[in-house]
Amino acid sequence: MRKFASRSARWLGALALSLAGAAHADMVVNDFDSFPETWRFDFGSPITPGLSHAPTEGSPGNALGALRMDMTFVASQGGNNRFAFTGDVFFPATDLTGFDNLEFDLKVVDGAALDAFGNHGFLQFVSRETDSYTWGNQPGLNLAPGSGWRTITIPTTLNGGLDMAATRAFTLQLYGGPSQNINGQITLLLDNVRLTNAIPEPSTLMIAALGGLGLVSPRRR
Repeated sequence: MRKFASRSARWLGALALSLAGAAHADMVVNDFDSFPETWRFDFGSPITPGLSHAPTEGSPGNALGALRMDMTFVASQGGNNRFAFTGDVFFPATDLTGFDNLEFDLKVVDGAALDAFGNHGFLQFVSRETDSYTWGNQPGLNLAPGSGWRTITIPTTLNGGLDMAATRAFTLQLYGGPSQNINGQITLLLDNVRLTNAIPEPSTLMIAALGGLGLVSPRRR
C-alpha cells in the first residue's frame, strides 16, 4: 500500500505541475480607470460621436469609471448609419487563443433610441488581426433593451471564422441601418474588457491535485 500511495503522490504532483504549466490566468485589457486607454472613433457616420470617460459609471467591481460613447443615428444615412470605435490594445499583434474567451461589460444608457425591431441596433465586437487590422469576423448580436450592465462573451477561436491568433486591436461597432432604421441618440458604456480561461489558475490546480493525495492513504491492518 505504501508503494501505491507513493506512486499516486508522484502522479498527482506531476499532473498538478503539468496542468499548472498549461493554465492561463485571466487578463484585464481595459478597465477604463483612465481615459481613453487607446480607444478612438474609427469609422462610420459622418456625425462625430462623443467619446469620454464616465468616472462614476463603472461596471460592478470597477468603481473607477467606464468608456462612454454618445452616438447620434440618422436613418437617412442608410448603410452608413453606424459607429465603430477601436482600441489599439496590443503591439505587436498577440496570440490570444491560449484564453477561452474575450469578455466585456456593456450598458445602454436609459432613453436610447430603438430600431425598427425594438432593439438598440446590431452590435459587433471584433478582433482586428495582424498589423494590417484584418477584420476578425466575430459574431454579433441584436442589442436588446434592458437596464443595467450586461456581460458579453466571445470565444477566441471560431469555426469558420478568424481566430484571435494575431490580435492587434478590438473594434466595437453598432449598426443603425439601413434595415435597423434608427433615428436618435444612443449612449453606450463599455468597461472591463478582459480575457478569461475556463482552466483554473495554477495555484487552484495545485491545491486541487495535492488535495487528492488525502484520498490515497495506506490501510491499517
